[in-house]
Amino acid sequence: MWRDIKDYEGLYEINENAVVRRVEGKGIDGRKVTTHVVVSSKTRKGTRYIALWKNGNRKTFMLHKLYAEAFYMSENEACRRLYKGFIGYGQAVQNVKDILLKNLSDLEKEQAIGENRHDEILYIQQFLDELKNDKVCGVRQVENIK
Repeated sequence: MWRDIKDYEGLYEINENAVVRRVEGKGIDGRKVTTHVVVSSKTRKGTRYIALWKNGNRKTFMLHKLYAEAFYMSENEACRRLYKGFIGYGQAVQNVKDILLKNLSDLEKEQAIGENRHDEILYIQQFLDELKNDKVCGVRQVENIK
């Protein structure tokens, strides 16, 4: 389920997997903008941030804060949901991995019948690669969140 991002309604949406997409519309220069996934970047601590544009101005947000606002939860709860699953261990990691693999499979099927899902597929593959690297290295990049 996609929800509008506060102050960016009609421009950007976020879903329950913390995927942010630009909604189809017109850019500031009048060109048509198609719906596409906006890729987030990773900080040294392992948290994610994303840059959103509005009226020619760029603003950077922490992904867990956007997620918390959109889904009406505390920032701590958003951090638990987003980061512990990706770089923690045990059942949470397996649950996230299973969800991402299922979404990846569904998107690949949609792309096979002609829908353009390239950005979403790359985004999920990026998360899966990071999960694999974090697990192989045995490194915990985010401090314990209480």
